[in-house]
Amino acid sequence: MRTILYFILIPALLPVVVVLHYVYKLDKNEREPLGFVLKVVLFGAVFSLPCAVLERFLISMIGEFYDPATIQYAWLENTVGVALVEELSKWLVLMIYVWKNDNFDYRYDGIVYAVSASLGFAALENILYVVTYGTGVSIGRAIFSIPGHATFGVFMGYFLSRAKAFYVRDKSIRKNICLIFSILIPMLIHGFYDFLLSEQVEAMGYQYVFYIYVILLDFFALKVIKHEFRTDRYIGN
Repeated sequence: MRTILYFILIPALLPVVVVLHYVYKLDKNEREPLGFVLKVVLFGAVFSLPCAVLERFLISMIGEFYDPATIQYAWLENTVGVALVEELSKWLVLMIYVWKNDNFDYRYDGIVYAVSASLGFAALENILYVVTYGTGVSIGRAIFSIPGHATFGVFMGYFLSRAKAFYVRDKSIRKNICLIFSILIPMLIHGFYDFLLSEQVEAMGYQYVFYIYVILLDFFALKVIKHEFRTDRYIGN
């Protein structure tokens, strides 16, 4: 039994640990408490549990208005039916447990916590995929899905830190705009990511666009990470 457990957990969780370690170790200014970071990872996993039910409901609603064979259906299915639900679950973790926490007091912290919540979501999703389809799917998910969720978290954390800085400075309009962007931008990025994998796009022969998109997305996410930790500064709490 223990061998089977390791056989499932190691390929499912190893890429999550690697990505989280990379982002966490860059936090040079008052590094976040590891225990709290791991709690955010756990909350990210827990908050993902209702997503499948809500996704099925929204996708069925979209199907009432659009033909499932159309490109419009594919776009709405992946942005509203999937990406909005999943990114909202991560965002709620940050707003409930992180937003007013005293540890969230530097700009780079937003990326640390948003990536942590995203990887918690990805970790549980990865375990379910490995259990369902076997360890053969772990390589593809390690290359694409895990970094993908982390990338969505990078952009969420970027805008969340800006919102927190404006909140501390009592600039409510700018804070609200950044909070909207902190959910809207990851939703659109995630939605387009999934959209490029849809059957409708595949039927059009544009599957190669997905790989170009992933390369560009990872490139810009790494640029944001490096910029944020190099220019990291205190924003208050």
